[in-house]
Amino acid sequence: MKHIQIDRKRRLRDEPGTGHNRFYPDLAPIVEVEEGEEVVLDTRDGVDGQLGPSTTEANIASMAAGAVHPLTGPVFVKGAQPGDVLEVEFLDISAQPHAFTAIVPGLGFLRDIFTTPFLVHWEIRDGWATSHRLPGVRIPGAPFMGVSGVAPSHAQLRAWTAREQALLARGGLVFPPDAAEAVPSRGPAATEGLRTLPPRENGGNLDAKQLTKGSKLLLPVSSTVASSPPVTGTSRKVTARSVSPPWRWAPRSPCASGC
Repeated sequence: MKHIQIDRKRRLRDEPGTGHNRFYPDLAPIVEVEEGEEVVLDTRDGVDGQLGPSTTEANIASMAAGAVHPLTGPVFVKGAQPGDVLEVEFLDISAQPHAFTAIVPGLGFLRDIFTTPFLVHWEIRDGWATSHRLPGVRIPGAPFMGVSGVAPSHAQLRAWTAREQALLARGGLVFPPDAAEAVPSRGPAATEGLRTLPPRENGGNLDAKQLTKGSKLLLPVSSTVASSPPVTGTSRKVTARSVSPPWRWAPRSPCASGC
């Protein structure tokens, strides 16, 4: 079985051959699979290791926003063509022992109410998440995929960039293309690639808790190039299978409790 392995002690920028953190049409795939073939993907956490077990709220302000989210892939599913629908089945999602929940000032749906940074580290063991900071609280484990998406076409890249620039001009919260901390670090993928924060028509940062072990995700194929699966809060090992027309698929680490 094909397996994309990573070193979680290293940032994505130090292992650029294992993934990317921008959506762009022309990213070269890391592995190629047949329709129905299983593939195993090791994933990093959603902030690329910047909030490890020893960090505190003081570290939130110094995080490099451009490093979010590190995606494992792309995976190219042979035979996929624009107009196809790709069905991805998540056969297994295995969480790492550490996760976190964070309030980052300026982000989130209730950012006007929750303005103070907050950070909780979770220990994941025996199917439960617990934290010394929240005594008496125990959350059942249900790791899921935070970001899963396919490669956009060049036409989609232009249209979505224009749409988000218009939203930014109206005062909306937008992370426009920015080469800082981008992987790949050079070329149009770095300077023009779409940031991974918002979900789009190609999938992306869906953060749907239902995308857990045994679930299936249907995504429209718009490019014959590549893309990646998910990562947020906790790193994981993901075993997935393409079940319908082949395509290029990219993953980011899945979410655990409280992502």
